[in-house]
Amino acid sequence: MGLKEYMNDIVEAVVTTAKGMRITARYGVDPKEEVTLQYPEERWEIPEGYRGFLHNDVKKCTACTMCVKVCPVDCISLESVRGADKKMVLASYDINIGRCMYCGLCVEVCPPKSLKHTSGYEMASAARGELILHFIAEDAAEIKARVARQVAEAAAKAAEAAKTAEAAKTADLSAVAAKPPVVEPKAAKEEEKKPE
Repeated sequence: MGLKEYMNDIVEAVVTTAKGMRITARYGVDPKEEVTLQYPEERWEIPEGYRGFLHNDVKKCTACTMCVKVCPVDCISLESVRGADKKMVLASYDINIGRCMYCGLCVEVCPPKSLKHTSGYEMASAARGELILHFIAEDAAEIKARVARQVAEAAAKAAEAAKTAEAAKTADLSAVAAKPPVVEPKAAKEEEKKPE
């Protein structure tokens, strides 16, 4: 490496440093060109279509398990039982946002559109257990027991109604069988036939 190449390298370094410092100085001096936000007091406006944390509206959820089936990383888990009205009742619905890759597949396949991406992105934690979002506060075993009682009560009412209907049907049949047939006397028929 000759002296000429060495001097060219020094000049190139000074020129590129000057370009970089010019950009930095422009942002540092011009108050309209603020780039840094005073986080957490100020926050960027989240663009439309942003995929933040998942949220499920359990009142609209039908427990169809489509979100569980389509999730590529198995971060969604749910338990459900069939209720007295033959509809599925959610016993538990959990999303592990520590595993979620925010692909949005679960949101797209949700038939009642109860699963949505929110604009949330802040959830730092020291324990992995804190990254699991529980959408049903009640214990799953309590919900299953309550639904089982409701199903049993509905079955007992249906059996009682069937028994009552069967008893009424049997009573109607026995009443018809016990009633003698109505026969008109022969003389009364002949008097009706005689012309006056």
